[in-house]
Amino acid sequence: MTARLVPDAAREARLVRGVIANLGLFAGIAPGHVSAVARQSWAVSVPRGVAFARRGSRLQGAFALAYGFVELALRNGDSVERGLRFVAPGETFGEATALLARVAKYDAIALAESKLIVIPAAALFGLMDRNARFARTLLMTLAQRELELVAEIESATLRPAEQRLACYLQSLAEAADTGAACTVRLPVSKTAIASRLDMKKETLSRLLRSLAQRGLICVKQREITLLDRENLARISL
Repeated sequence: MTARLVPDAAREARLVRGVIANLGLFAGIAPGHVSAVARQSWAVSVPRGVAFARRGSRLQGAFALAYGFVELALRNGDSVERGLRFVAPGETFGEATALLARVAKYDAIALAESKLIVIPAAALFGLMDRNARFARTLLMTLAQRELELVAEIESATLRPAEQRLACYLQSLAEAADTGAACTVRLPVSKTAIASRLDMKKETLSRLLRSLAQRGLICVKQREITLLDRENLARISL
């Protein structure tokens, strides 16, 4: 029994260290410090559709996503009221909650089978004490999240639905050459994206049809070709 478990444990330890070493939070940090954090961290597997963190619960630490896809959302009972953020592989969340030892203000739901790395607050505090560069990076990350939250509130309260959708499509295409038609794939279901954009699924479908009829996009299930990025950008302003 032990002989079979050791390779699995070693493989998981390599996964934990590999994910942490490639996080932006730890860019430029000495390998020894990264290894120290990794030794205090662990991996958890979450099936699709499972809420592994609930509003009002205490998180075990900050989370880094190794693979899969996660939505952070405000919920009312069993229905999602407002999607806050999608978390993709290589991204983190929960730092502020972990550092302040506060309960979660949102639910975290796996939208696909996911593997997450839990980094306990003690490991973060220890590295902050030893490494000023990490402390600055963590501070900048939290500051950036605050600005993004303000932008989200502005978008949800002051921008019409079509403008929010155009902004989102533009963000998916940021890696493409400016001005060229490109095809992007919606990372999750239209229901989840509608929640993220603070609109009903029916509204999202209607807006996609409208943009397609005007020749700005072409929709094939979850693949969307941006045909006229220039005019789409004007809508997003």
